[in-house]
Amino acid sequence: MIAPLHPDDRLQAPAPARTLLTLDGLPGGRVAALVVGEITDTTAPPLRRSLLAALGSSTGGLDLDLSAVAFCDIAGLHLLLNLHARALEKGRTLRVTAASPLVRQLLEATACWTRLAADPASAAPSLLLTTELRRVLVRPGGAAPALRGAGGSLQVRIEGATATVTWPAVPSGTPADGTGRRLARAAVASALHRAGLRTVRHRSAAAAQARTALPGPQTARRGSG
Repeated sequence: MIAPLHPDDRLQAPAPARTLLTLDGLPGGRVAALVVGEITDTTAPPLRRSLLAALGSSTGGLDLDLSAVAFCDIAGLHLLLNLHARALEKGRTLRVTAASPLVRQLLEATACWTRLAADPASAAPSLLLTTELRRVLVRPGGAAPALRGAGGSLQVRIEGATATVTWPAVPSGTPADGTGRRLARAAVASALHRAGLRTVRHRSAAAAQARTALPGPQTARRGSG
């Protein structure tokens, strides 16, 4: 007789690949992105859109931290090569600053590692930040509770020694809401302080969008006439 599966032994649905974090304002006009999950032919298209947006917001190029990617097949390889080509078209570069053993094995087996891997010295600023933040944002199986179900990525803008952290919207009543979010903010602030940032400011995506939508002085004057 076959014993029933223990709940912990059951196969879990693969965690879709997503951009968990983007960092901009890095030296050289670069943007860094932390990717988590599994990159397959079904999860690659939405990931591609978010990474293209990150690449487009940079002036120097995109740094990818792929150390939290649990699985990557040929679709992931095609995605990276496509992003690399798009970056060159725009006069920018794509660099892989960190990779999980599986991702590195795939890139080395296809002779792509030397083309995509970043020089450790030049990539040090972005890798320091993504490494510190990865420790508090990534858990086994994907994102930390404070970002599960979030409608977007955590965005960090670096300006000198100040970091502005924009938190994505999350469903109310989830572990990411209330106390969970407050604890996550403290953990993120601590990680940024360890990376050398003296001031850390937090805001929600909804508040940032509302501020962007406010009419400027000229618009307000036209509307009052």
